Amino acid sequence: MVLWNSRELCEAVNGKLLSNSSWQANSISIDTRSIKKGGVFFALKGKKVDGHKFINHAFENGAIAVVVNNEYKIKHDNKNIIRVNDTYKALEMLGVNRREVSLSKLIAITGSVGKTTVKNYLFSILNNKFNCYANEGNYNNKIGVPLSISQIPKNAKFVIQEMGMSFPNEIKYLSNLTKPDISIITNIGGSHLGNFNNLSEIAIAKSEIFYGMKKDGIVILPGESKYIDILKSEAKNHGLKNLFFFGTDSNHDCFIISKRNRYNIIEVTVSIMGEKLSFKINSHQNHNILNTATAILATKTLGLTNQEIDQSLSVFNSEERRGKIYYLNHPSGSKVTIVDDSYNASYESTSSALSSLRNLSLSKPLLILGDMLELGKFSAQEHKKLIPIIKKTNPRLVIFIGEAMTEISKEINSHFDCICFKSSHKAEKEIPDLIKNNDLVLIKGSNGMNLNLITSAIINFFKKLNLDNNIHTREQNYAV
Repeated sequence: MVLWNSRELCEAVNGKLLSNSSWQANSISIDTRSIKKGGVFFALKGKKVDGHKFINHAFENGAIAVVVNNEYKIKHDNKNIIRVNDTYKALEMLGVNRREVSLSKLIAITGSVGKTTVKNYLFSILNNKFNCYANEGNYNNKIGVPLSISQIPKNAKFVIQEMGMSFPNEIKYLSNLTKPDISIITNIGGSHLGNFNNLSEIAIAKSEIFYGMKKDGIVILPGESKYIDILKSEAKNHGLKNLFFFGTDSNHDCFIISKRNRYNIIEVTVSIMGEKLSFKINSHQNHNILNTATAILATKTLGLTNQEIDQSLSVFNSEERRGKIYYLNHPSGSKVTIVDDSYNASYESTSSALSSLRNLSLSKPLLILGDMLELGKFSAQEHKKLIPIIKKTNPRLVIFIGEAMTEISKEINSHFDCICFKSSHKAEKEIPDLIKNNDLVLIKGSNGMNLNLITSAIINFFKKLNLDNNIHTREQNYAV
């Protein structure tokens, strides 16, 4: 699909094309390793890496054009080079231009946890009926959002865009950039708490999502959050009146009537705008029930029917490193179950991951827990809050990765077997040998702890056992 032609792009970024050719671009990229043939590469100069050093690599990998800073000296050799004053600003301008001319409705999602899952649920539902576009991966910051919205297809009916933040005023910038028609706040939790004085400040920072909205915009909020009064007040301060709420309370626009866990399937019934809707989600994690309710409420405000919603949710599966389950063959002939939830961690998401293990098995699990990062002065207290939840899981063995987790191991090792490692690099070679037949293994920690190395090490270890091993994921019920 053609996203931009040479004239449109140059006008949007106020750039000068150093060739006389006309061309069309199908994508925008800031990474030459993943650039598509026919894409445009923006050479961003960062603190550690200067994209201008990879211009030739971009063309070799199929780039149709490259956007560079004016100060950068380069011979264009009839290649499509576009000069601009600042490539960062140019990328922003490109995103703003596409958003301004797009006729699509933009749904913005923020929250301490659950952003990506809600985005995926929404996409699963909406894309069943409409041309729908959602940001890739973790494109949710001051670079990722402009990059994402610059690639909104011209025929997109709906756009779903995550918005992350670490500090105040970041979401304000993103909201003004994207002008959301619908804003969703999934929850208020301790992610990035180290950059704030308390959770109330995080609630205010998340509420910055309202800045770019029109007065007739739709706002979807977690009705049972301790900070709901702050969220409602901030929304009303921006002149927003179309507020909808989800949760478990029967007063909410969407609330949970019942749920039943059947291994890796949860059967849910909700009341949505006065109607009952029953469906199944392919997950064992209970927090995905409210994530689903959030997506359903958003789609109902857009006029979708219960049948359209139900059919879409039934096929949704967990994403890599976000609670995905792997089943491995053990030499004893039994199975090993790996729950890979290594993408990120806060107290809220870690406690939910631990509590949800009982939906998979009543056996004693093996826990691999990495530090929860970006908590600053609150780190010790947030990690200590996990101690009773860890004990309740009655683990066979707990493997702690990192300084903060090692610290709380001192209060756990008198009750359970514990092993501590400073980093995943030190742990990945030893952990596979510690896995026993019928083990249920949870891998959970912040992305910066690199626990994905441990997941890969375990899978590769079992592959090398030469047991005619079929490494796969399964969606049907399977009792360990």
